[in-house]
Amino acid sequence: MKLLLSLSLISILASCTSMRSSTCTSLDGNPRPTAELPCKAAPKTNEGLCYVSTAIGQGVKSTVDVVDDSTDYVGIVGDRQLRNYTKIGSDAVYRSDDIVYREANRYTDYVMDTYDNGAGFAARAIRRYPGWLTSIYRRGANSTRKPVQAAMYAYGDVVDAGIWSTLHIIKPLDPKPYMVGSLNDLDQDYALPGSAWRCRLPQLPAEPIQETSGKNPKNPYTVSK
Repeated sequence: MKLLLSLSLISILASCTSMRSSTCTSLDGNPRPTAELPCKAAPKTNEGLCYVSTAIGQGVKSTVDVVDDSTDYVGIVGDRQLRNYTKIGSDAVYRSDDIVYREANRYTDYVMDTYDNGAGFAARAIRRYPGWLTSIYRRGANSTRKPVQAAMYAYGDVVDAGIWSTLHIIKPLDPKPYMVGSLNDLDQDYALPGSAWRCRLPQLPAEPIQETSGKNPKNPYTVSK
């Protein structure tokens, strides 16, 4: 600021020196006495007012500096404190959510384990008691089978002894091969002596017939049935 004032005064003095040689002359016989105002009074006035403007500017600058620094101070402190308390709140929310999640999993696991145990018991009971009933039925049926089969065997022995033994007394003789209408006449494997019209003659195998062919002179015979 002082450097600017020094340069301004030097320029003003130089202009006044040039004007003094041309227009600014002594008041004696000067047709324009007010010309001294811009040459001498204006620089002095500006010099005097410069201190006032400098003081005012310094005051305003100081005021703005105070406002700037105070605002920066408040902003730094407020931002830091807000971030700290926001972090505290966020940590509290996160930890609360972790607690809720942990306890929810704990009781959910308990409920599901209890349900699984109940399902396992129900499955075992469903598999066990029908098996128990079927085993009772199997053993009862097996025990019942013994006297029933014994009775059936006894009934078979009685029938075999009473009926078939009696029929065995009057049982006819087996038919001979020469008898017409014998079961032996239906045998297809081979012809029996004295076989009747019911017996079927065995089929003879077909012999291949040789034919000549002019297509292949090396092998003129072809075999076909």
